[in-house]
Amino acid sequence: MAKPKQFTRPPKKTKAKSSGPRTADDYQEAADLEEETGGKWRAGDPAKSGRAFVRALEIYDQGLQKHPASFDLAYNKARLELEITQRPALVSHIGLPLVDLLRQTLESHRYALRLNEANPDALFNTSQVLTSLAEQLSEAGDTETAIPLLQEALELLSACCSRQEMLLEQQQADFAEAEEGGVALEDMEEQPASTPGSEDSGQMATIENPVTAADLLDTVHASLSALTTLVALVEHHALDSLGDMAHSLTETKAPMYIKMLSEDARESASFTVAFDRANFVAAFADAQFTAYLIESADYQTRLEDVFSIPNKDQHVAALTSEAEARTEFTLSVLTRYIGSPEFPVETCWKQLKLAQDLYTKAAKLESSARIYLSRGDVEMLRHRIAIMSNVKTSDSISRSAPTLVQNAQTYYKGAVKLTSDEDGELGEKAGRRLAVSGRLRVLLYGVELDFAGARDDMLNLALEECVEEGLMDGDLADAIMARGR
Repeated sequence: MAKPKQFTRPPKKTKAKSSGPRTADDYQEAADLEEETGGKWRAGDPAKSGRAFVRALEIYDQGLQKHPASFDLAYNKARLELEITQRPALVSHIGLPLVDLLRQTLESHRYALRLNEANPDALFNTSQVLTSLAEQLSEAGDTETAIPLLQEALELLSACCSRQEMLLEQQQADFAEAEEGGVALEDMEEQPASTPGSEDSGQMATIENPVTAADLLDTVHASLSALTTLVALVEHHALDSLGDMAHSLTETKAPMYIKMLSEDARESASFTVAFDRANFVAAFADAQFTAYLIESADYQTRLEDVFSIPNKDQHVAALTSEAEARTEFTLSVLTRYIGSPEFPVETCWKQLKLAQDLYTKAAKLESSARIYLSRGDVEMLRHRIAIMSNVKTSDSISRSAPTLVQNAQTYYKGAVKLTSDEDGELGEKAGRRLAVSGRLRVLLYGVELDFAGARDDMLNLALEECVEEGLMDGDLADAIMARGR
């Protein structure tokens, strides 16, 4: 998800100390102090940071009770909530589950939009909350609720883009007028005008940030991200319209915005757009394949074409995204051919080998728990293919089975060791899969456990996850569970 926009406020005014905040600006300054405290402790003490951010939110609430029309307070409360939702280590200290916190954050953003529905930063950030909430709900299986949230996010991003284009055009016109000897609009006013919904009573006025081509590209990026999530959820008859939207963004709008950048910024921006396009095309091809609109050969060709991005080997995100796309290809093909002797073993084996090679390159650039967990999953999926009894596999593939599950165990151990406070849930997942890979080696290859093992309830959860994600079949999971009792 794209990062939330930062809201720019005028420099703080020096004021005499009083018994407590009274004006909207007073409440903003008090909240600023708590936010600064929270920022200082964010890395070293998430609990202390979380308490400071909660105090800041309480101050925003108090300020809005007295000044309900203050867009500054409403916007900054919503912005802070959004920033908290993007940091798992902080969420655990706020006192709400992530989904509930996202719903609360969405209501805060909608309140801010009611005060100023044309503010591009508010439009952008609201779309990000909608996208994050939709992702959480879709992962929980609630696609019926997630789809309209993503559609609303795309509508807001379209409005945001239109507003940004209008503001940029106005800025360019003002600049041209100044160059020709006229007086630019900003020079005519000693004080910035209040935005709609702001209280005009001597308080500091809201200032909209000048719009740049980079802002427009951020909106393109966010739109493509939402589209990539949405194509996996909608019915097949809705795919063409989403594909047209993505095509317009990548082939028309993005190139136009890139031309507005300085020459030294264009290469990086072009890479980002190519990367976003690759992620969308991969998701789009998977959705079409799942709907029986294309065959696996077409799917594979699209992956080969769209991930041919220059210099991708220097970017962790590009390497891991391509690896994920190739893994998803194998899982989708496996689902279509489940139980059939026609399953294309060699094709899927090659895709998983490429995925593992990509993760290996990524790990050399960034050694993270997420990458090692993914490497373990790829080996588990390769192991599933290697022990298939209903399809013809080569001797080399069959013989690799014991090594593959041993490799998976090694990668899961690495993921556990690399887990930080920011990805605690990921570390727990790696720990569960470490237990599964160990039990798998015991059951199939007679290897003794070199660790304490796992409780039955944890092992059962881990096996359910592995079956649900396609890493092993249900019969093998049942056999492992039976052996563990």
